[in-house]
This record gives sequence, C-alpha cells and structure tokens, in this order.
Amino acid sequence: MFVNRHLIAFVKGFEKKIIETCALQLFITLLASMVSLGIAFGVRMIQGETRILIFAEFWQVFLFIAVVIVARYVLAQVKAVVSEQCGLAIKTSLRDSLLKKIFSLGPAYTSQRRTGDITSTISTMVEFLNEYYTIYLPAAVSSIINASIIISIIASFNSLAAVVCFVSSAGLLICPMVFYFLMRKRGAEEMRMHAQYYSDCLDSVQGITTLKAFNANARQKQMIHKKGEQLRQAIMGHLRITMLETFVLQLFAGLGSAFSIAVAAYQTAIGNMAQEDLVYALFLIGACFVPFYALISAWHFGYRGVTASYRIKKTIDEPVTRSLLSETGINHQTKTCVSGDISFDHVCFAYNELDGDVLKKVSFFVPYQTTTALVGASGSGKSTIASLLAGFYAVRDGVISIGGIALSAQNVSLAQEQIGVVWQDCHMFYGTVEDNIRIGKPDATKEEIVQAGKQANIHDFIDSLPEGYHTMIGERGMRFSGGERQRIALARVFLRNPPIVILDEATSSLDRKNEIAIQDAFARLSRGKTALVIAHRLGTIQNADQIIIMDTGRVHAKGTHEELTHTVSVYRKLMGSQMKVGQAYEE
Repeated sequence: MFVNRHLIAFVKGFEKKIIETCALQLFITLLASMVSLGIAFGVRMIQGETRILIFAEFWQVFLFIAVVIVARYVLAQVKAVVSEQCGLAIKTSLRDSLLKKIFSLGPAYTSQRRTGDITSTISTMVEFLNEYYTIYLPAAVSSIINASIIISIIASFNSLAAVVCFVSSAGLLICPMVFYFLMRKRGAEEMRMHAQYYSDCLDSVQGITTLKAFNANARQKQMIHKKGEQLRQAIMGHLRITMLETFVLQLFAGLGSAFSIAVAAYQTAIGNMAQEDLVYALFLIGACFVPFYALISAWHFGYRGVTASYRIKKTIDEPVTRSLLSETGINHQTKTCVSGDISFDHVCFAYNELDGDVLKKVSFFVPYQTTTALVGASGSGKSTIASLLAGFYAVRDGVISIGGIALSAQNVSLAQEQIGVVWQDCHMFYGTVEDNIRIGKPDATKEEIVQAGKQANIHDFIDSLPEGYHTMIGERGMRFSGGERQRIALARVFLRNPPIVILDEATSSLDRKNEIAIQDAFARLSRGKTALVIAHRLGTIQNADQIIIMDTGRVHAKGTHEELTHTVSVYRKLMGSQMKVGQAYEE
C-alpha cells in the first residue's frame, strides 16, 4: 500500500474523516463477502444440509442475502456522501495551506514561476491527492482486511489452501511496488508537462490581444499544439506502464484465485479437507480476490497521489525569507500608526545572486509628512526600492526602517498596513468596481467607497456607467483604460488612508488629461503623509521636497528640483526637453 510521511501529514486533523471513509468501504466489502458466504449456505442446503448456523430454511438464507444486498447499497450511498465530505475538507485545507504559503512567499516566489505552474499545483495536484484519500486508500484498506479475515477462515478448513491464497494476495500488494519508481518518474514527467501546457494555454489567452495585433495566432497555435503533443506523449508513456502493471496484476489475481481453488479442490480429493467445506472455500476464495480487482483500478490514483504529494510538499516547504502574510489581520480602525519617516541605511539587494546586486549600499532618509521623488534611467533600482519598502523582498545587507523601527519578518505585516501603493501596472480583480476599491478597506461602507472615488477623480466616470459602482470591471480590468484603472487603484489607497503612500510610475503611459487627474488626486492623497514618488515626468516630481537620482543601483545625487537643475548634469539629461516645457508652464 502506498503511503509516505507527506500523505500522513496532509490529513492531520482529518484522521476521523479518513477512518470513517475507510470503515464504510470496509463494511461494504465485507457485506459483499457475506453475500458470497450466503450463497455458499444456499448451495449447501440444496446439497442436503438441514441447518447452517441460525438458518433452518432456504428462504431464510435468501432473505439474509437480500437484506445484506440492501444494506450494502445503503452503505454505498452513505459512503459516497462521507467520502465527498472528507475529500472536500482535505482539499479545502490543502489549498488554504498552499495559498497561505504562496501569499507568505509573495512576489519573490511568484515572479520566478509561471502562473499556470502554481495554479496547476493548487488545482490539479490537490485533486490527485483527493482521489488518493477517497478512492485508493479506502480500497486498499478494505481489500487487505477483507483478505486477512477470509484467509483466516480458509485456514480453518485447510492450511495449504490458505497459504496459496495468502501468497497470491501478498503478491498483488507487493507487485505494484516493483513498478513504483518507474511509475513515479513517469508520473512526475506527466505532471510537469501538464503544468507547462496549462501555463502556455493561460499565457496565450492572456496575451490574445498581442497575438491578434501581430497576427501571431498561427505560430502560437502551433506552439500550443507542440506542447499538447508532448503532454500526450508523457501521458501515453505513463499509461503504457500503467497498462503493463494492470495486466500483471490482473494475471496475478486470476492465477492466484485459480491456483487457490485448484489447491482447495485437490486437498479435498486427497482427503485433507472435508467435502462440505469445499463449497465454502470456493466462494470465500472468490470473495477474497474480487475486491483486489477494484483495487487494481484504484492503483493509478495511488501513484498519482504519491507523486502529487511530493510536489505539494515541495511548495509548502519553500523557505520564507520574510512572511508577507498577516495571520490574524489588523483592524483598520485600531491599527497602530507609525510616525511615517522612512530610512534606507546601506541597503544592498539582489534578485538573483548570480546577476549581482540591483541596489548597492543605498542610503537616504524621507522625513515624515514630506514628499520624496525617485528618478533615474530604467533599471536604476527605483521600483526595487518601492518593492523593498512594501516588504516584498528581504534585503541582502543593510536596514530599512519605518518610523524608526527596522523592517523585519516579525513586523512586515504591520508595516504593510501603514503603506498604500499605486503600482505602474495595478492589478484589477474580476468583479465590480466597488469590489476592487473595497480591497483598500474590506469593511468600508458604500458612502466611504463613493467618497474615495471622488477623491481619486474617478467618481464621475463610475457614476456615468449604467450600473455605477456595481459595474463588472472584467478580467484584469480590460474593459477600462489605463488611466481609469490607475484612478481606481488610487481610490483604494484613499479608502485605506495610510500614513505612507507610494506612486510607482503610475502616470508613465498615460495621456496628459489622465496624468493631470492622477497628479491632482495624488497631491490630495499625500497631504499630511509621507510620500514616495517614482516618476520620469517633470510635472510629477518638481514640487517634491526631495529628489533622489538613482544610477545603476546607487544614489547619485539628492536635492530639490532647483538645486539639481543647477548642479547635476545627470538630472538635466534625465529631464531633457521637459525642462523647457516645465519652465513654460510656470511662466
């Protein structure tokens, strides 16, 4: 029987449900064996036996068989319900554990893996485990116990017949272990190809606009077909081993039952077993091996469950450098506020050690209730600073402090509650506009959400929609323009009202009208708060209390717009033609 420590650990807290499922399957199997025994009683009565146990008439045996069949049917229905409840509880628990782990790992983990691969683990792999616990395990437990009871009864008739029956049954249990390592390797390959195919299909659907724009449908379709063929080959390779194993097991079961019956008959012929016991032995041998045929069909679920358990355990055991998940959550009304100043002290950071540091001994200080702008060429480390401040990654060296408190694994969740961010690519969740704004404060009233929309300069647009705040935003917010999505993201931050706000290139790809609307809303949002603005447009940064120029992961210079304009050539080069445009606006 396939079992490992992972499979045992995954059902911690659900042992009772597993035992109930296995017990019901065992009773169902034993009732089937009792039907066989009842038929044996009937045959013996036809042969002239006048009384067997409590049965004195043939109709009593017939009634016994009928009652057992009805009881077995009723138990099968109960088992189906209990099994489904058991599977649902285990799946819910496993998926909850996986999601908590992934949320704890955060972007540092998800950015290095394909979405389809992660989704496959949460969905398909967990389903494989569900089938292991609800199909394979009950079949294995009931077959083993049923065989043990029947072989013990046969041993009372004839020890040699019982030994042959035992060896055959043991062979059926041991034989799959011979195929295990080969099956595990093929199964892991099938799951890997499944995750890859799932990822490619998801990627194609998400990128359908780009594919259509570049008329790349045919190439993508060909690539998906190629990956699908690779998945088919992996499945067929696994299936070939499964079919070979099934053939061997069925052959073993057929020969085992045949040899057991032959030995029982021979032992009767030579006088080592009573003739009246032969009938019982024949029907009991059949009852012993029939459940194994059902188990043979369930072996595949056992293999897939074991293989899936390793993959799920690998995800659950991923080391968390810094947890991004608040286990208890923090009430938005009573959360502890920090002073809001920000400090980076000789911070070094690398996404990948082989690629070298992205930030190199970065140091700066943002006083409470002031605005600091980060500027620099693409790849200079601006957005990385925002991600570190948001607690997405752990620094390699140095210290990041908020309100004089060093950011650590113990307080990152609290620190995140003090920060509101509008990212360059702000994600919109499938649902209504109201649902997406409410992310900023789950317990917000409708009035608070409307007020946040007004502050973010998006209320008039939302109000003009046929369903207002109840308008479905579409998957990833594709029904809305970039500027509209950015202002909805701003409304989230207004609703949250944190002491620290970050604007990460939020206006970089917007037209002038949307840029002005977002700049106006952000100026309103940042009043009385600590603000960090990452931008490359002069209109967004020139009024900042402090501008920090980033260059290849280092702080190149710091100062106000006027100071940098006169003293730092790199700043003038970054702003380029915007300097004259900005001056024209002022005039």
